[in-house]
Amino acid sequence: MIAAPAVTRFVGTGGFYDALNISNDMTEITTDSNPNFPIPTWDFQGISIGIDARKVVETGILPVINTGIANKKAGLGQIGAGTVTPPMACFEKAVLAYAKKLGFQEYA
Repeated sequence: MIAAPAVTRFVGTGGFYDALNISNDMTEITTDSNPNFPIPTWDFQGISIGIDARKVVETGILPVINTGIANKKAGLGQIGAGTVTPPMACFEKAVLAYAKKLGFQEYA
């Protein structure tokens, strides 16, 4: 979000500080950042990469997904845009499935 703060109002998430807060939150649930894609408005920090399902469940922070729908005919523009967060249940199920694959038992 912080890489294109001008777009935040278009997708319905506010302005610059909302983009900054969302981007900072995403660092809490990702595995690393990529220095090959520095963001000037974020003090040249690299983009966040690798959503970690364990961190999502642990922190309760859901990833924010930017959405956009382009017209099926090239050059006719975009039909819409917005943001969405996936349900926490998909991350909880992923963590449990991975733990089971590793041989851990689920305790009630």
